[in-house]
Amino acid sequence: MFFKSQYTMLVVIFLTVFIHGCVISTPDSVYYTLIPSAENNSSHIAPSKKWPLSIGIGPIKFPSELDRPEIVTRSQKNRLLINEFHRWGGSLESDFLRILTDNLRRILQTDKVMVRPWEQYFTPEIRLSLDVHQFDGRLGEYASLKATWAIYDKTENTLLVIHHGDFKAPIQQDGYDALVEAQSTLVMMLSKEISKTLFDI
Repeated sequence: MFFKSQYTMLVVIFLTVFIHGCVISTPDSVYYTLIPSAENNSSHIAPSKKWPLSIGIGPIKFPSELDRPEIVTRSQKNRLLINEFHRWGGSLESDFLRILTDNLRRILQTDKVMVRPWEQYFTPEIRLSLDVHQFDGRLGEYASLKATWAIYDKTENTLLVIHHGDFKAPIQQDGYDALVEAQSTLVMMLSKEISKTLFDI
Protein backbone atom coordinates (compact mmCIF):
# COMPACT_ATOMS: atom_id res chain seq x y z
CA MET A 1 0.00 0.00 0.00
CA PHE A 2 2.85 2.33 0.86
CA PHE A 3 4.59 1.73 -2.45
CA LYS A 4 1.33 2.20 -4.36
CA SER A 5 0.72 5.54 -2.61
CA GLN A 6 4.30 6.63 -3.31
CA TYR A 7 3.94 5.65 -6.96
CA THR A 8 0.70 7.62 -7.25
CA MET A 9 2.37 10.66 -5.74
CA LEU A 10 5.24 10.45 -8.20
CA VAL A 11 2.78 10.24 -11.10
CA VAL A 12 0.91 13.31 -9.82
CA ILE A 13 4.17 15.27 -9.47
CA PHE A 14 5.26 14.26 -12.97
CA LEU A 15 1.93 15.25 -14.50
CA THR A 16 1.97 18.57 -12.64
CA VAL A 17 5.45 19.41 -13.91
CA PHE A 18 4.57 18.29 -17.43
CA ILE A 19 1.35 20.34 -17.59
CA HIS A 20 3.09 23.37 -16.08
CA GLY A 21 5.82 23.10 -18.73
CA CYS A 22 3.25 22.95 -21.49
CA VAL A 23 1.37 26.00 -20.18
CA ILE A 24 4.51 28.17 -20.08
CA SER A 25 5.14 29.41 -23.61
CA THR A 26 8.23 31.10 -24.94
CA PRO A 27 7.87 34.78 -25.87
CA ASP A 28 7.42 35.71 -29.51
CA SER A 29 10.49 36.95 -31.35
CA VAL A 30 10.54 40.62 -32.38
CA TYR A 31 12.20 41.61 -35.66
CA TYR A 32 13.89 44.93 -36.41
CA THR A 33 15.27 46.78 -39.41
CA LEU A 34 17.48 49.82 -39.86
CA ILE A 35 15.72 52.89 -41.26
CA PRO A 36 16.91 55.76 -43.51
CA SER A 37 17.73 59.03 -41.82
CA ALA A 38 14.89 61.47 -41.20
CA GLU A 39 17.03 64.23 -42.69
CA ASN A 40 15.45 65.24 -45.99
CA ASN A 41 17.45 68.33 -46.91
CA SER A 42 20.64 67.07 -48.53
CA SER A 43 22.12 70.60 -48.59
CA HIS A 44 22.53 70.25 -44.82
CA ILE A 45 24.45 67.04 -45.26
CA ALA A 46 27.06 67.74 -47.92
CA PRO A 47 28.07 70.42 -50.46
CA SER A 48 25.33 71.14 -52.98
CA LYS A 49 27.37 70.06 -56.01
CA LYS A 50 26.31 66.79 -57.57
CA TRP A 51 28.74 63.88 -57.37
CA PRO A 52 29.76 63.07 -60.96
CA LEU A 53 31.21 59.57 -60.64
CA SER A 54 29.56 56.16 -60.35
CA ILE A 55 30.26 54.27 -57.13
CA GLY A 56 30.31 50.54 -56.49
CA ILE A 57 29.95 49.48 -52.85
CA GLY A 58 31.39 46.24 -51.53
CA PRO A 59 32.55 44.11 -50.08
CA ILE A 60 31.55 44.83 -46.49
CA LYS A 61 32.87 42.76 -43.58
CA PHE A 62 31.32 42.29 -40.14
CA PRO A 63 33.04 40.56 -37.19
CA SER A 64 31.77 37.03 -36.57
CA GLU A 65 30.04 38.00 -33.30
CA LEU A 66 27.78 40.39 -35.24
CA ASP A 67 27.19 38.14 -38.24
CA ARG A 68 24.10 36.51 -36.74
CA PRO A 69 20.31 37.04 -36.76
CA GLU A 70 20.18 38.08 -33.08
CA ILE A 71 20.83 41.71 -32.11
CA VAL A 72 24.03 42.05 -30.09
CA THR A 73 24.38 44.46 -27.17
CA ARG A 74 26.98 45.04 -24.46
CA SER A 75 26.68 44.78 -20.70
CA GLN A 76 30.33 45.73 -20.21
CA LYS A 77 33.25 46.66 -22.47
CA ASN A 78 34.30 43.04 -22.87
CA ARG A 79 30.93 41.30 -22.44
CA LEU A 80 28.40 40.79 -25.22
CA LEU A 81 24.72 39.93 -24.80
CA ILE A 82 22.82 38.01 -27.47
CA ASN A 83 19.04 38.08 -27.08
CA GLU A 84 17.31 35.16 -28.78
CA PHE A 85 14.00 37.02 -29.06
CA HIS A 86 15.19 40.34 -30.53
CA ARG A 87 16.42 39.75 -34.06
CA TRP A 88 17.23 41.48 -37.33
CA GLY A 89 14.43 41.16 -39.86
CA GLY A 90 16.90 39.89 -42.46
CA SER A 91 20.64 39.93 -43.05
CA LEU A 92 22.34 42.69 -41.04
CA GLU A 93 24.89 43.08 -43.84
CA SER A 94 22.21 43.56 -46.50
CA ASP A 95 20.22 45.93 -44.28
CA PHE A 96 23.32 47.99 -43.47
CA LEU A 97 24.30 48.25 -47.14
CA ARG A 98 20.74 49.17 -48.17
CA ILE A 99 20.60 52.11 -45.77
CA LEU A 100 24.17 53.22 -46.53
CA THR A 101 23.43 53.18 -50.27
CA ASP A 102 20.21 55.15 -49.80
CA ASN A 103 22.00 57.72 -47.64
CA LEU A 104 24.86 58.17 -50.11
CA ARG A 105 22.47 58.61 -53.04
CA ARG A 106 20.75 61.47 -51.23
CA ILE A 107 23.91 63.05 -49.88
CA LEU A 108 25.77 62.90 -53.21
CA GLN A 109 22.62 63.71 -55.20
CA THR A 110 23.13 60.86 -57.64
CA ASP A 111 21.56 57.53 -58.51
CA LYS A 112 24.89 56.11 -59.68
CA VAL A 113 25.51 54.11 -56.51
CA MET A 114 25.14 50.34 -56.53
CA VAL A 115 26.00 47.46 -54.19
CA ARG A 116 28.11 44.51 -55.34
CA PRO A 117 27.34 42.35 -57.23
CA TRP A 118 26.17 45.08 -59.61
CA GLU A 119 24.37 44.66 -62.89
CA GLN A 120 26.28 44.20 -66.16
CA TYR A 121 25.22 47.61 -67.44
CA PHE A 122 26.82 49.31 -64.40
CA THR A 123 30.56 50.07 -64.46
CA PRO A 124 31.67 51.90 -61.30
CA GLU A 125 34.42 54.47 -61.66
CA ILE A 126 35.41 54.09 -58.02
CA ARG A 127 34.78 51.34 -55.46
CA LEU A 128 34.09 51.65 -51.75
CA SER A 129 34.85 48.78 -49.37
CA LEU A 130 34.00 48.68 -45.66
CA ASP A 131 35.28 46.80 -42.64
CA VAL A 132 32.88 47.15 -39.69
CA HIS A 133 34.68 46.54 -36.40
CA GLN A 134 31.82 47.28 -33.98
CA PHE A 135 28.08 47.86 -34.38
CA ASP A 136 26.33 47.37 -31.05
CA GLY A 137 25.58 49.35 -27.90
CA ARG A 138 24.20 49.35 -24.38
CA LEU A 139 20.44 49.44 -23.95
CA GLY A 140 19.26 52.81 -22.65
CA GLU A 141 22.74 54.35 -22.96
CA TYR A 142 24.38 54.46 -26.39
CA ALA A 143 24.94 52.80 -29.76
CA SER A 144 28.45 52.49 -31.19
CA LEU A 145 29.86 52.03 -34.68
CA LYS A 146 33.53 51.62 -35.59
CA ALA A 147 34.45 51.12 -39.22
CA THR A 148 37.24 51.49 -41.75
CA TRP A 149 36.46 52.40 -45.36
CA ALA A 150 38.73 52.31 -48.37
CA ILE A 151 38.23 53.85 -51.81
CA TYR A 152 39.79 52.32 -54.94
CA ASP A 153 39.98 53.49 -58.55
CA LYS A 154 37.99 51.80 -61.33
CA THR A 155 40.68 49.18 -61.86
CA GLU A 156 40.23 48.20 -58.19
CA ASN A 157 44.01 47.89 -57.98
CA THR A 158 44.90 51.39 -56.79
CA LEU A 159 43.97 52.47 -53.26
CA LEU A 160 43.02 56.16 -53.35
CA VAL A 161 42.29 56.74 -49.67
CA ILE A 162 41.56 54.89 -46.45
CA HIS A 163 39.84 56.26 -43.33
CA HIS A 164 38.69 55.04 -39.94
CA GLY A 165 35.65 56.32 -38.06
CA ASP A 166 34.48 55.91 -34.47
CA PHE A 167 30.86 57.00 -33.97
CA LYS A 168 28.59 56.99 -30.94
CA ALA A 169 24.92 57.98 -30.59
CA PRO A 170 23.20 58.48 -27.21
CA ILE A 171 20.00 56.58 -26.42
CA GLN A 172 17.32 58.36 -24.39
CA GLN A 173 14.99 55.40 -23.87
CA ASP A 174 15.28 51.76 -22.90
CA GLY A 175 14.52 48.90 -25.26
CA TYR A 176 15.60 47.60 -28.63
CA ASP A 177 13.49 50.05 -30.67
CA ALA A 178 15.55 52.96 -29.34
CA LEU A 179 18.79 51.02 -29.89
CA VAL A 180 18.03 50.23 -33.54
CA GLU A 181 16.94 53.84 -34.17
CA ALA A 182 20.28 55.03 -32.77
CA GLN A 183 22.11 52.49 -34.94
CA SER A 184 20.31 53.91 -37.98
CA THR A 185 21.61 57.34 -36.95
CA LEU A 186 25.12 55.87 -36.81
CA VAL A 187 24.84 54.65 -40.40
CA MET A 188 23.94 58.20 -41.46
CA MET A 189 26.93 59.58 -39.53
CA LEU A 190 29.15 57.11 -41.36
CA SER A 191 27.52 58.05 -44.69
CA LYS A 192 28.33 61.72 -44.10
CA GLU A 193 31.97 60.97 -43.35
CA ILE A 194 32.28 58.76 -46.42
CA SER A 195 30.77 61.52 -48.57
CA LYS A 196 33.32 63.98 -47.22
CA THR A 197 36.07 61.54 -48.15
CA LEU A 198 34.66 61.25 -51.68
CA PHE A 199 34.42 65.01 -52.15
CA ASP A 200 38.07 65.36 -51.10
CA ILE A 201 39.32 62.96 -53.79
